[in-house]
Amino acid sequence: MTNFNGICYQPFPPGYDPSSANTTCIFFGSDIAYDPMAPIWGDAYTSSTGSSCDLSGPNKARNDIQTLAGMGVQLIRLYDWEPRNNHLKFLNYCNDHNIKVLVPVSNYFVKPDQGLKDMNTLIPKLIDSFSNENKSDYHSAVAGIIIGNEPEVNGFSAQNCIDFTTAWAKIEDQQYSGYREVQIGHPVDFGKYGGAYPCFGFWDPLLGALNAVTTKNLNKRLFLAPQTYNGDDYLFVNAESSGRGYVDLAYDKYQKPILFTEIGYGRSNAGYQTFVQGQIAGCITYHSQNPDKLIGICFFQFADKVWLDSGSSEATFGTFSHAGGTMCTIKYGDGDFTHWDHGSCNNDSMTVDTLSATPLHDIVVKNYKPD
Repeated sequence: MTNFNGICYQPFPPGYDPSSANTTCIFFGSDIAYDPMAPIWGDAYTSSTGSSCDLSGPNKARNDIQTLAGMGVQLIRLYDWEPRNNHLKFLNYCNDHNIKVLVPVSNYFVKPDQGLKDMNTLIPKLIDSFSNENKSDYHSAVAGIIIGNEPEVNGFSAQNCIDFTTAWAKIEDQQYSGYREVQIGHPVDFGKYGGAYPCFGFWDPLLGALNAVTTKNLNKRLFLAPQTYNGDDYLFVNAESSGRGYVDLAYDKYQKPILFTEIGYGRSNAGYQTFVQGQIAGCITYHSQNPDKLIGICFFQFADKVWLDSGSSEATFGTFSHAGGTMCTIKYGDGDFTHWDHGSCNNDSMTVDTLSATPLHDIVVKNYKPD
């Protein structure tokens, strides 16, 4: 994985809320990367009802991928992925802009009361959806696979991840033996899980088990995926008064490359610009000196979470905020979708909103795309 400069991407427009997404067609599964979402990430879309947007007419596509490429972003981290949806156009479009993708296994698939019990049926569907058009290999835009997100917050365990990831390698070996061996990580919130340092108490059982799985070289493909909002001093100089930086401590113990699947700091915090500059520049400097230890960062995030109150600190991490204007409104029909979980989709619509750069945008660009 050589695409270091990453960003977290879930820029849903007004109307999206994770608590009600699965009652709609367009937002079902919180999947930003499939075809009907092209008005947001792409340059054009025409729905089955004839509703359309592009870059030249009055109804404008937002073309986020082009914007990301212009920012110097080389890697997109996604959160949710519905394998029944079509994603080939998104992956191709990322390739066209020299951007690679961390494709996600949504929390649904690793939760014991949801998809985990059906993993042997669902994993092939996920692998197929991460594949190229010929279903002969993982798509060339796929830089890695990330399984789940923040287990302590979202109600699944290290053992659930062990079971799922072990099954993944077994199914790859049996049904997809010709596929390349892409790297695999498990994004973990920065809690200690009973360990000496953040994430250590989760990684101890996870890697204790998965390091023994040699099927499809799984043990050699794993990377650590911590999610941090700590500063450069903690990460690279002095974690927990140890006299050593967190990245060195984690690498020395687990001997696995590290990719921060989230790193950032909200604009509601005093001194946030200096803090974020230290984070990103510190990571880039460390990577230049230790390219095998820290292999990437995904800045959190491209755009503010639209479903949160604008005064909430959780809504202030974006390099863009939602500006309130309308670029286009797409009206969908049943023909735009591959599944209809709540009946007809003929009344679904999505309004693509305008974005406005925040001060975090310039900090990211300064570091990701230096003069």
